[in-house]
Amino acid sequence: MATRQPTPTILLPKLPPKTLVGIDLITFTSTPNFHGIRDLSPGWHFLYTGATETLSLRSGAWFYVGDISTAGKGSNDTALVAQGRNKTQPPNVLGPEIYIWKWCADTESLVALDSESDSARQESMRYKANLGSVWQSGGLFKYRSRIAPSLLVNPVTESKTGEKNMEDQDQPEPQIEARIQTEDDAQTEENGRRDWSRLTDRVSPNLLSRVIGNPEVDIDGHPRWVLSSASTANRDADHIPGVDSPANGSVEPELREEAEREFEFIPIDLKRTWREGAVGRERTEAAQDRSWALGDLIDRYAGEASGGNQLLGELQFTFLMVLTMMNYSCLQQWKRLLELILTSRRAIVDREDFMTEVLRILSVQLQRCDDVDGGLFEIDGDEGGAFLRDLLMKLRQSVDDIAGDIESKVKSELDKLDEWVKAEYDWELRRGAVVHRGMLQLEDGEQVEMDWHGDDEEDETGEYAPMIVE
Repeated sequence: MATRQPTPTILLPKLPPKTLVGIDLITFTSTPNFHGIRDLSPGWHFLYTGATETLSLRSGAWFYVGDISTAGKGSNDTALVAQGRNKTQPPNVLGPEIYIWKWCADTESLVALDSESDSARQESMRYKANLGSVWQSGGLFKYRSRIAPSLLVNPVTESKTGEKNMEDQDQPEPQIEARIQTEDDAQTEENGRRDWSRLTDRVSPNLLSRVIGNPEVDIDGHPRWVLSSASTANRDADHIPGVDSPANGSVEPELREEAEREFEFIPIDLKRTWREGAVGRERTEAAQDRSWALGDLIDRYAGEASGGNQLLGELQFTFLMVLTMMNYSCLQQWKRLLELILTSRRAIVDREDFMTEVLRILSVQLQRCDDVDGGLFEIDGDEGGAFLRDLLMKLRQSVDDIAGDIESKVKSELDKLDEWVKAEYDWELRRGAVVHRGMLQLEDGEQVEMDWHGDDEEDETGEYAPMIVE
């Protein structure tokens, strides 16, 4: 009798029912019969859990299915630098990839089995031996990148053996409907996997180790990078004098690391974007065009992986941690990265491939930003994304001034993004198409002079007006 070959699977034993579970771009609530997820696709995955859907701490981990040495190279022709193999990573594990993360009631999170414990090894063997029976009983959720249309409208029931049940096979209409739903489901799944790949194609093991810290290695040699929604960078933390300052010296280092890891983001200082020793005109130009600061960061982080890939990967990582974990520190770093990159005028020509890739990544991210509870632009009180609209308007002006009628990959990608944000958000990125000053007639007939303050920085008015000092 033929036996079913196991596919890449993650087992989650002892997970309590009604726990919020999220993997990549979908979330669901666990049931008593839920034991894990099967048919994991190759590439990066992010699995996280929470006690409730809204106001609870979320914890999760990144892991990779397949050859991890190929991670972070990009999935298109604009790959900047091919990465070398990371010699610090464990060798690829032969055979089917089975991940086992057991629920820990003390920390209310999923933990990997201890690779140094003999009892953990026996426990791992027992779980793997029972994998077939768990699969047959329907305890494994088939991996999906999106919720299929047939699961939302007129679902077709599915038995434990995977066969679809129809009430009346003689009627042609249900068969046609089922076929249409199957085609829609396949297209939805294909689009979802493509989106997730485009959202993670610059994430690399080096990036995660730098930002999060060294990975945990499970009993089978699989690395995973663990974080929570409370993880933060030191610059974004709220330090209370006399309360959290003793943690720097009086607490044991092991306890500090166990309590919470700090993010090690690329340091971006938007108030100082010029070289050491620059004066006069050079400082003024570097404050308006941040290309020097961008190039300096790319050069500083150029190593086994290019510095450009490090910035692109961090742009993807921070966005996804906002999307899934609603992490405040990642939101601030995502905004800092965009403000630095999109205000770099010379980079439009000098780093054309890099800038094109940034716009491609941003386009995909904006198409998924409504997945955040309440919307990405609302969770930070940002007035409907005004910060991003202003940055894109500045970039639009810079591209028009520099590229003009010349064919440019940056201009082509920006045109696509311009068209999309205009249709989706009604944003007009060209300044000439927006009336900045004029008279507005109120309902009672009174006329009021209106002034749009979005140009204060460009016109050097308002808070940006020059001040003469003696």
